[in-house]
Amino acid sequence: MQALKNGQIDGLVVDLPTAFYITSAQVPNATIVGQISAAGGKQEQFGALLNKNSPLTSCVSKAVEALTSDGKLATIQHKWLAQVGNAPVLQ
Repeated sequence: MQALKNGQIDGLVVDLPTAFYITSAQVPNATIVGQISAAGGKQEQFGALLNKNSPLTSCVSKAVEALTSDGKLATIQHKWLAQVGNAPVLQ
């Protein structure tokens, strides 16, 4: 990121949500050129990392399951991660 800001590189490859963050908050004059199709047509997955045997694991799992079952997770994903229109798929 710093090399991009310093003009030492012309571009970098990151996941799409990170690209949207970079262009909106870190390097506002940057441009997303496009996105690469997911291998096998599968959408990327996200996760949370907790310490091994964390007492929070069951709470986080239950919260994600609840958000998934009532459709709120899909709403959140659509609002914050579905900005694909601004990043054409590169051929």
